Amino acid sequence: MLKKKPYFGFSNVYDAVMKDVQYDLWAEFILNSYSHHTENYLPNQVLDLGCGTCKLWEKFPSSVRFTGVDSSSEMLEIARKKAIAGEFVLSDLLDFKLENKTFDLILSTHDTLNYLKNDFELKKAFLHVRRHLAPDGLFFFDLSSLYNFKTHFDGQTFHERVGDFKIQWKNRYLEKSNRLESTLTFFHTRSKEEFSEVHEHTYFSRNTIHLLLKQCGLELLAEGSDYKDWILEDDASLVNYICRSKEINLRNL
Repeated sequence: MLKKKPYFGFSNVYDAVMKDVQYDLWAEFILNSYSHHTENYLPNQVLDLGCGTCKLWEKFPSSVRFTGVDSSSEMLEIARKKAIAGEFVLSDLLDFKLENKTFDLILSTHDTLNYLKNDFELKKAFLHVRRHLAPDGLFFFDLSSLYNFKTHFDGQTFHERVGDFKIQWKNRYLEKSNRLESTLTFFHTRSKEEFSEVHEHTYFSRNTIHLLLKQCGLELLAEGSDYKDWILEDDASLVNYICRSKEINLRNL
């Protein structure tokens, strides 16, 4: 079977498959958290890392100016066709270049950072965030929990039908590498084309997150659960984090 890069085919059905995600509540939670930890009601400039099709942007006030970074040209192509305004940057999270631009709020949602392969890559991403965060800016992100990987995905196979596509979504958690491997097989009912994509997500422990944030000059303000509140529950699927900059010498990192 032909194998293609992640989101080559998934981009075409992503919004439909994720139709139950409560983006409106996510946006409300993010903005309430932002205003709680700053003196501002709304951020002016927002950087979205792993923006995908930018579905979340539709739930923010139109006055917010977005810049989105994503490694999938297919996902960005869909985003550009929407009635949303913003700047789109095709890049992975380890090498994006935005010159000296800084942002009031930097986001990374829907387990985007779990796509990074190891602690080194995650630290590199955090350093990029630190360099582009305004002095009084905030960094909000989520990560899938081990509970989520093992309870909701490991050994599970899901089936979707979206338009002309039949999709099989097969998952397994690999203990030795702390990685969730998801194989998506697509079958186009009219053209009879069949291909697959493999998506790999790494589990990062809370201790690892705490250490890397500290090393990168980011102060953790709170941890929460599933875009509901800033209380960390044992059965949280998406662990939320909110951080701000602290004084460090970035030249030494």
